[in-house]
Amino acid sequence: MEEKEFNLRGVAVDVTSYELEGIDEFGKAPIVLKKVIKYKSSFSLVMKGITEELEWYFSKGLTNIYFLDNGKALRIEHEDGTYWVDLPADPELINFLKDFIEEA
Repeated sequence: MEEKEFNLRGVAVDVTSYELEGIDEFGKAPIVLKKVIKYKSSFSLVMKGITEELEWYFSKGLTNIYFLDNGKALRIEHEDGTYWVDLPADPELINFLKDFIEEA
């Protein structure tokens, strides 16, 4: 296991969560990415949400990671599209997740 701390503002979207339901019609909420925890074949994003801390788990083979906005933003999305996080394309984050980005 390997951890790295961050302080990146982004947006989390969970189309199935009742917790985020009141934020807007799409379950979209502002977050701050605080930490990424890498495991052998997966990783977790630890985020500070509006009312609580969230930890979302992503595994190799079930995660799509791609660039948006001409490379200015990074989307980390569960394969079935039920939840995703949009973050700035921070070089440290990209380097830390490079094994997952190259396979995505």
